[in-house]
Amino acid sequence: MPDTPAVRTPSHASQGRARVGFTLTEMLVVIGIIALLIGILLPALSAVQERARKTQTEKLLQEFGKACETFQQQFGFYPGIVPEAILAADPKISGTENAILHLCGGAVAQDDPNYAAAQYSGWTVVTFNGGAGVTFSIKINPTKVGEGPRIRGVQYKSFFSPKADELAPVPGQGLTASGADPYANDPFRLPDLVDAWGQPVIYMRQMRPQGSSLVAGAQPSESIADCMFAFQPILPYINSVELGNLSQSQTTNSILRTTTPANQSATLAQIIRNVSYGAAGTPNAGAPRGAWVLISPGKDGIFFSRIDGPGSASAPVVEIVSATANPRGPYVVNEYDDVRVFGGG
Repeated sequence: MPDTPAVRTPSHASQGRARVGFTLTEMLVVIGIIALLIGILLPALSAVQERARKTQTEKLLQEFGKACETFQQQFGFYPGIVPEAILAADPKISGTENAILHLCGGAVAQDDPNYAAAQYSGWTVVTFNGGAGVTFSIKINPTKVGEGPRIRGVQYKSFFSPKADELAPVPGQGLTASGADPYANDPFRLPDLVDAWGQPVIYMRQMRPQGSSLVAGAQPSESIADCMFAFQPILPYINSVELGNLSQSQTTNSILRTTTPANQSATLAQIIRNVSYGAAGTPNAGAPRGAWVLISPGKDGIFFSRIDGPGSASAPVVEIVSATANPRGPYVVNEYDDVRVFGGG
Protein backbone atom coordinates (compact mmCIF):
# COMPACT_ATOMS: atom_id res chain seq x y z
CA MET A 1 0.00 0.00 0.00
CA PRO A 2 1.56 3.28 -1.02
CA ASP A 3 2.48 5.75 1.64
CA THR A 4 -0.02 8.60 2.15
CA PRO A 5 1.66 12.01 1.98
CA ALA A 6 1.75 13.68 5.38
CA VAL A 7 -0.52 16.69 5.83
CA ARG A 8 1.60 19.73 6.75
CA THR A 9 0.10 21.99 9.38
CA PRO A 10 1.36 25.52 10.13
CA SER A 11 3.84 25.72 12.97
CA HIS A 12 3.48 28.19 15.81
CA ALA A 13 6.31 30.23 14.32
CA SER A 14 4.63 30.55 10.96
CA GLN A 15 1.37 31.49 12.66
CA GLY A 16 3.18 34.26 14.52
CA ARG A 17 4.76 35.51 11.32
CA ALA A 18 1.40 35.62 9.66
CA ARG A 19 0.13 38.08 12.32
CA VAL A 20 2.99 40.59 12.16
CA GLY A 21 1.65 44.22 12.14
CA PHE A 22 -1.44 45.99 13.42
CA THR A 23 -4.88 46.17 12.03
CA LEU A 24 -6.37 49.60 11.28
CA THR A 25 -8.56 49.33 14.36
CA GLU A 26 -5.60 48.54 16.58
CA MET A 27 -3.63 51.47 15.18
CA LEU A 28 -6.52 53.83 15.82
CA VAL A 29 -6.78 52.60 19.40
CA VAL A 30 -3.04 53.18 19.97
CA ILE A 31 -3.21 56.67 18.45
CA GLY A 32 -6.20 57.47 20.65
CA ILE A 33 -4.34 56.32 23.77
CA ILE A 34 -1.30 58.41 22.84
CA ALA A 35 -3.47 61.48 22.23
CA LEU A 36 -5.18 60.95 25.59
CA LEU A 37 -1.84 60.68 27.39
CA ILE A 38 -0.58 63.84 25.69
CA GLY A 39 -3.76 65.66 26.72
CA ILE A 40 -3.19 64.57 30.33
CA LEU A 41 0.56 65.15 30.48
CA LEU A 42 0.91 68.50 28.68
CA PRO A 43 -1.02 70.55 31.27
CA ALA A 44 0.89 68.79 34.05
CA LEU A 45 4.20 69.50 32.30
CA SER A 46 3.20 73.14 31.78
CA ALA A 47 2.36 73.47 35.47
CA VAL A 48 5.74 72.00 36.43
CA GLN A 49 7.51 74.44 34.11
CA GLU A 50 5.63 77.40 35.60
CA ARG A 51 6.52 76.30 39.14
CA ALA A 52 10.15 76.00 38.07
CA ARG A 53 10.08 79.53 36.61
CA LYS A 54 8.53 80.89 39.79
CA THR A 55 11.17 79.18 41.93
CA GLN A 56 13.92 80.50 39.66
CA THR A 57 12.49 84.03 39.88
CA GLU A 58 12.16 83.87 43.67
CA LYS A 59 15.80 82.78 43.90
CA LEU A 60 16.88 85.64 41.60
CA LEU A 61 15.01 88.23 43.68
CA GLN A 62 16.47 86.84 46.89
CA GLU A 63 20.00 86.98 45.49
CA PHE A 64 19.47 90.57 44.34
CA GLY A 65 18.11 91.39 47.79
CA LYS A 66 21.20 89.88 49.43
CA ALA A 67 23.38 92.08 47.23
CA CYS A 68 21.35 95.13 48.34
CA GLU A 69 21.84 94.17 52.00
CA THR A 70 25.59 93.68 51.54
CA PHE A 71 25.76 97.09 49.86
CA GLN A 72 23.83 98.71 52.70
CA GLN A 73 26.05 97.15 55.34
CA GLN A 74 29.12 98.62 53.64
CA PHE A 75 27.84 102.10 52.76
CA GLY A 76 24.89 102.72 55.10
CA PHE A 77 22.22 103.07 52.39
CA TYR A 78 20.55 100.88 49.78
CA PRO A 79 21.80 100.99 46.17
CA GLY A 80 20.74 103.69 43.73
CA ILE A 81 23.37 105.89 42.12
CA VAL A 82 20.89 108.75 41.54
CA PRO A 83 19.29 110.10 44.76
CA GLU A 84 15.75 108.74 44.99
CA ALA A 85 14.00 112.13 45.22
CA ILE A 86 15.81 113.37 42.12
CA LEU A 87 15.07 110.18 40.19
CA ALA A 88 11.41 110.51 41.21
CA ALA A 89 11.30 114.03 39.78
CA ASP A 90 12.90 112.93 36.51
CA PRO A 91 12.73 109.14 35.95
CA LYS A 92 14.97 108.90 32.89
CA ILE A 93 15.89 105.39 34.07
CA SER A 94 13.98 102.91 36.21
CA GLY A 95 14.59 102.40 39.91
CA THR A 96 15.91 98.92 39.10
CA GLU A 97 18.46 100.26 36.60
CA ASN A 98 19.45 102.88 39.16
CA ALA A 99 20.25 100.11 41.66
CA ILE A 100 22.07 97.94 39.10
CA LEU A 101 24.44 100.81 38.23
CA HIS A 102 25.36 101.02 41.90
CA LEU A 103 25.69 97.29 42.49
CA CYS A 104 27.40 96.27 39.26
CA GLY A 105 29.05 99.36 37.83
CA GLY A 106 28.64 100.96 34.45
CA ALA A 107 28.24 104.50 35.78
CA VAL A 108 30.05 107.17 37.75
CA ALA A 109 28.28 109.93 39.69
CA GLN A 110 29.06 113.65 39.58
CA ASP A 111 30.20 113.61 43.21
CA ASP A 112 32.97 111.09 42.47
CA PRO A 113 36.45 112.71 42.67
CA ASN A 114 37.40 111.18 39.31
CA TYR A 115 34.19 112.14 37.49
CA ALA A 116 36.10 114.37 35.07
CA ALA A 117 38.95 111.87 34.52
CA ALA A 118 39.94 110.96 30.96
CA GLN A 119 38.86 107.35 31.48
CA TYR A 120 35.21 108.53 31.48
CA SER A 121 35.52 110.98 28.57
CA GLY A 122 33.64 108.75 26.12
CA TRP A 123 30.80 107.87 28.48
CA THR A 124 27.26 109.23 28.03
CA VAL A 125 26.30 112.07 30.37
CA VAL A 126 22.77 111.85 31.77
CA THR A 127 21.50 114.83 33.77
CA PHE A 128 18.44 114.49 36.01
CA ASN A 129 16.34 117.54 36.85
CA GLY A 130 15.33 117.37 40.47
CA GLY A 131 13.31 120.59 40.36
CA ALA A 132 13.90 123.92 42.09
CA GLY A 133 17.17 124.27 40.17
CA VAL A 134 18.59 120.99 41.53
CA THR A 135 20.27 118.67 39.03
CA PHE A 136 22.31 115.51 39.31
CA SER A 137 24.50 114.03 36.57
CA ILE A 138 26.02 110.62 35.97
CA LYS A 139 28.13 109.20 33.18
CA ILE A 140 27.06 105.78 31.93
CA ASN A 141 28.62 103.04 29.83
CA PRO A 142 26.39 99.92 29.60
CA THR A 143 29.34 97.79 28.40
CA LYS A 144 30.97 98.29 31.81
CA VAL A 145 28.06 96.90 33.82
CA GLY A 146 29.41 93.92 35.74
CA GLU A 147 32.92 95.29 36.19
CA GLY A 148 32.02 96.72 39.60
CA PRO A 149 30.93 100.17 40.83
CA ARG A 150 33.05 103.20 41.61
CA ILE A 151 31.84 104.78 44.84
CA ARG A 152 33.38 107.78 46.61
CA GLY A 153 36.51 107.50 44.53
CA VAL A 154 37.08 103.80 45.22
CA GLN A 155 36.63 100.96 42.72
CA TYR A 156 34.78 97.90 44.05
CA LYS A 157 34.04 94.44 42.73
CA SER A 158 30.48 93.85 41.57
CA PHE A 159 28.06 93.20 44.42
CA PHE A 160 25.76 91.15 42.16
CA SER A 161 26.77 88.54 39.56
CA PRO A 162 23.72 86.96 37.88
CA LYS A 163 23.48 84.76 34.80
CA ALA A 164 23.74 86.54 31.45
CA ASP A 165 20.00 86.29 30.71
CA GLU A 166 19.07 87.66 34.15
CA LEU A 167 20.66 91.07 33.51
CA ALA A 168 19.84 92.48 30.06
CA PRO A 169 18.00 95.40 28.42
CA VAL A 170 14.30 94.57 28.29
CA PRO A 171 12.35 95.61 25.17
CA GLY A 172 9.34 97.87 25.45
CA GLN A 173 10.46 100.01 28.37
CA GLY A 174 8.37 103.19 28.31
CA LEU A 175 6.94 102.20 24.91
CA THR A 176 3.81 104.23 24.16
CA ALA A 177 2.93 102.94 20.67
CA SER A 178 2.40 99.33 19.66
CA GLY A 179 4.64 98.10 16.85
CA ALA A 180 7.24 100.84 17.32
CA ASP A 181 10.94 100.30 17.90
CA PRO A 182 10.93 98.37 21.22
CA TYR A 183 13.79 100.53 22.49
CA ALA A 184 12.38 103.85 21.24
CA ASN A 185 11.95 105.22 24.78
CA ASP A 186 14.98 103.45 26.24
CA PRO A 187 17.89 105.30 24.62
CA PHE A 188 20.53 104.17 27.11
CA ARG A 189 19.83 100.42 26.81
CA LEU A 190 20.80 99.85 30.43
CA PRO A 191 20.39 96.28 31.69
CA ASP A 192 17.30 95.41 33.68
CA LEU A 193 16.80 92.62 36.20
CA VAL A 194 14.96 89.96 34.16
CA ASP A 195 12.73 87.24 35.64
CA ALA A 196 12.31 83.69 34.32
CA TRP A 197 9.52 84.81 31.96
CA GLY A 198 11.67 87.51 30.33
CA GLN A 199 10.00 90.44 32.11
CA PRO A 200 11.69 93.22 34.10
CA VAL A 201 11.63 93.29 37.89
CA ILE A 202 10.61 96.38 39.86
CA TYR A 203 12.98 97.59 42.59
CA MET A 204 11.92 100.31 45.02
CA ARG A 205 13.88 101.67 47.96
CA GLN A 206 12.63 103.72 50.87
CA MET A 207 13.44 107.45 50.72
CA ARG A 208 12.81 108.14 54.40
CA PRO A 209 11.79 105.99 57.41
CA GLN A 210 8.70 108.07 58.22
CA GLY A 211 6.27 110.17 56.21
CA SER A 212 2.75 111.45 55.92
CA SER A 213 2.02 108.83 53.25
CA LEU A 214 3.47 105.47 52.29
CA VAL A 215 3.55 106.15 48.51
CA ALA A 216 3.11 109.34 46.48
CA GLY A 217 3.84 110.63 43.01
CA ALA A 218 1.60 108.54 40.74
CA GLN A 219 0.19 111.81 39.43
CA PRO A 220 2.18 115.00 38.72
CA SER A 221 0.07 116.89 41.25
CA GLU A 222 1.15 114.58 44.09
CA SER A 223 4.04 115.87 46.18
CA ILE A 224 6.68 113.38 47.27
CA ALA A 225 8.13 115.77 49.86
CA ASP A 226 6.97 113.67 52.80
CA CYS A 227 6.31 110.17 51.46
CA MET A 228 8.31 107.03 52.25
CA PHE A 229 8.33 105.58 48.71
CA ALA A 230 8.06 107.37 45.36
CA PHE A 231 5.85 105.97 42.59
CA GLN A 232 7.72 107.50 39.62
CA PRO A 233 10.76 105.15 39.40
CA ILE A 234 8.45 102.32 38.28
CA LEU A 235 6.93 104.40 35.45
CA PRO A 236 9.37 103.20 32.72
CA TYR A 237 7.87 99.73 33.19
CA ILE A 238 4.19 100.32 33.91
CA ASN A 239 3.81 102.99 31.21
CA SER A 240 4.61 100.44 28.49
CA VAL A 241 2.15 99.07 25.95
CA GLU A 242 4.46 96.14 25.02
CA LEU A 243 6.75 95.28 27.90
CA GLY A 244 9.35 92.55 27.92
CA ASN A 245 9.62 89.27 26.07
CA LEU A 246 5.88 88.69 26.62
CA SER A 247 5.05 92.10 25.06
CA GLN A 248 2.35 92.79 27.63
CA SER A 249 0.49 96.09 27.86
CA GLN A 250 0.79 97.45 31.38
CA THR A 251 -1.17 100.63 30.68
CA THR A 252 -4.36 98.75 29.82
CA ASN A 253 -3.98 95.73 32.12
CA SER A 254 -2.12 96.64 35.32
CA ILE A 255 -4.26 97.89 38.18
CA LEU A 256 -1.41 100.29 38.93
CA ARG A 257 -2.59 102.14 35.84
CA THR A 258 -6.20 101.07 35.18
CA THR A 259 -7.51 102.09 38.60
CA THR A 260 -8.61 105.70 38.98
CA PRO A 261 -5.71 108.21 38.96
CA ALA A 262 -6.55 109.25 42.51
CA ASN A 263 -6.04 105.66 43.70
CA GLN A 264 -2.84 104.70 41.87
CA SER A 265 -0.42 105.65 44.66
CA ALA A 266 -2.68 104.00 47.22
CA THR A 267 -2.82 100.85 45.08
CA LEU A 268 0.96 100.56 45.17
CA ALA A 269 0.82 101.24 48.92
CA GLN A 270 -1.64 98.35 49.29
CA ILE A 271 0.83 96.09 47.48
CA ILE A 272 3.87 96.92 49.64
CA ARG A 273 2.28 97.67 53.02
CA ASN A 274 2.65 95.60 56.16
CA VAL A 275 -0.58 93.66 56.74
CA SER A 276 -0.43 94.47 60.47
CA TYR A 277 -0.67 98.26 60.13
CA GLY A 278 -3.45 100.47 58.79
CA ALA A 279 -7.12 100.01 58.06
CA ALA A 280 -8.30 98.09 54.98
CA GLY A 281 -9.38 101.21 53.09
CA THR A 282 -6.43 103.49 53.96
CA PRO A 283 -3.28 101.75 52.70
CA ASN A 284 -1.32 105.00 52.40
CA ALA A 285 -1.58 105.41 56.18
CA GLY A 286 0.11 102.05 56.69
CA ALA A 287 3.74 101.03 57.11
CA PRO A 288 5.95 99.29 54.52
CA ARG A 289 6.95 95.65 54.79
CA GLY A 290 10.58 96.59 54.27
CA ALA A 291 13.06 99.27 53.29
CA TRP A 292 13.13 97.84 49.76
CA VAL A 293 10.85 95.73 47.61
CA LEU A 294 11.34 93.62 44.48
CA ILE A 295 8.35 92.68 42.31
CA SER A 296 8.20 90.30 39.34
CA PRO A 297 4.95 90.43 37.33
CA GLY A 298 4.78 86.63 37.34
CA LYS A 299 3.74 84.26 34.60
CA ASP A 300 1.23 86.63 32.96
CA GLY A 301 3.90 89.32 32.53
CA ILE A 302 1.61 92.04 33.91
CA PHE A 303 2.20 93.86 37.18
CA PHE A 304 -0.95 93.01 39.14
CA SER A 305 -3.23 92.30 36.22
CA ARG A 306 -6.87 93.35 36.49
CA ILE A 307 -7.95 89.81 35.49
CA ASP A 308 -5.61 88.17 38.02
CA GLY A 309 -6.17 87.86 41.74
CA PRO A 310 -9.88 88.39 42.51
CA GLY A 311 -10.56 89.41 38.89
CA SER A 312 -11.25 87.42 35.73
CA ALA A 313 -11.55 88.02 32.00
CA SER A 314 -15.31 88.33 32.35
CA ALA A 315 -15.20 90.37 35.55
CA PRO A 316 -11.96 92.40 35.83
CA VAL A 317 -11.08 93.98 39.17
CA VAL A 318 -9.17 97.28 39.22
CA GLU A 319 -10.01 98.52 42.71
CA ILE A 320 -8.15 97.09 45.74
CA VAL A 321 -8.01 100.26 47.83
CA SER A 322 -11.45 101.00 49.26
CA ALA A 323 -12.74 98.84 52.09
CA THR A 324 -16.09 98.51 50.30
CA ALA A 325 -14.60 97.06 47.11
CA ASN A 326 -11.91 95.13 48.95
CA PRO A 327 -12.78 94.23 52.55
CA ARG A 328 -9.73 91.95 52.76
CA GLY A 329 -7.35 94.90 52.69
CA PRO A 330 -3.68 94.01 52.00
CA TYR A 331 -4.39 90.27 52.11
CA VAL A 332 -5.95 90.46 48.64
CA VAL A 333 -2.49 90.99 47.15
CA ASN A 334 -1.62 87.35 47.90
CA GLU A 335 -4.17 86.25 45.28
CA TYR A 336 -2.08 87.64 42.41
CA ASP A 337 0.64 85.65 40.64
CA ASP A 338 3.21 88.44 41.05
CA VAL A 339 6.35 87.49 43.01
CA ARG A 340 7.30 89.88 45.81
CA VAL A 341 10.39 89.94 48.02
CA PHE A 342 10.94 92.48 50.81
CA GLY A 343 13.96 93.33 52.90
CA GLY A 344 15.57 95.89 55.17
CA GLY A 345 14.49 97.24 58.52
